[in-house]
Amino acid sequence: MKYILQTSRIQFSRLSELDFDFLFEYHSDLELTKFLPLGKPYPKEKVKNYLTNRIKHWEKHNFGTYSLTLKETKEKIGYCGLEYVGDTDYIDIRFGVSRNYWGKGLATEAVQACIDNGFNKHHLDIIYGAAAPENIGSINILKKIGMRKTDIVNFYGNVVDYFLIKKT
Repeated sequence: MKYILQTSRIQFSRLSELDFDFLFEYHSDLELTKFLPLGKPYPKEKVKNYLTNRIKHWEKHNFGTYSLTLKETKEKIGYCGLEYVGDTDYIDIRFGVSRNYWGKGLATEAVQACIDNGFNKHHLDIIYGAAAPENIGSINILKKIGMRKTDIVNFYGNVVDYFLIKKT
């Protein structure tokens, strides 16, 4: 497995077809999907489409969403990355960590690494984040890494709060 990024605890690899089983398991969990667009577990076909779209983003832009592996155990723990929102010029941080790893700072560590990579390697000037107002955990992570609430964008509709961070 080729790791593109690393932190002290996490190895990041480009999402591939090999990640389908993990993504299907993740997206089959009611708790993990309640704040995602469907608001409920995803059927297998939707997960296949999700993965295909992540792979296509990598092919088109040479950056995207990573699979996260815990260094210590080599277990897949989640996903995180930067992607264009549809056909816009906006780049959004996307992330999710399995429930077994909540409260350990791993999502924050992954998000910070992806933000730093976006600014330093890909020379981005601004990165957005979005979270449902009820998704306090994700909002706290966005705030912890320095994102501030904004109302200058609306690419997912009024169902989420928007955040941004600018390169300093």
